[in-house]
Amino acid sequence: MNNSVRPLDIIFGTVTGNAQALAERFSDQCDQLNIPCTLTAAEDWAMESFGVTGRNTVLIFSTWGDGEPPDDAIEFCETLYDQKLPVSHLHYAVVALGDSAYDDFCGCGRRLDDALSNAGATRIMDRVELDVDFDDGFDAWMESFFELRSLQQLSTVTTNQVG
Repeated sequence: MNNSVRPLDIIFGTVTGNAQALAERFSDQCDQLNIPCTLTAAEDWAMESFGVTGRNTVLIFSTWGDGEPPDDAIEFCETLYDQKLPVSHLHYAVVALGDSAYDDFCGCGRRLDDALSNAGATRIMDRVELDVDFDDGFDAWMESFFELRSLQQLSTVTTNQVG
């Protein structure tokens, strides 16, 4: 393993399994590229581990109903929404899943992104918001993510939104 490769924490919150499936797909791609990563459901994430220095975090979260986090991720999300953790050293990206038929489209992912940014964490990419037909948008986001990673090793660069 290349010591300059920054490991990734991939955290997902899901109701129907879509966010988990995308997180697993992303993790598999990391493995193929020899990028060390951990894949964890939000309900299993040790909050005190959040933003360990030298790691990057990718959050893949679905929105349930009109802007709500998945049931298994409520505690995780509320902790971040309330800015109860020191995350100023965190570098992160958010993939938000939703249904544009609802007024608060991708509300969970938007609130996670806003909470982290407001608490001083650094976006490594703009948040991507994906509707119910998310496969092509997610593939484009992954391609941009890995291109950015190879060029910048995920420092503090921001790219354009996909989707």
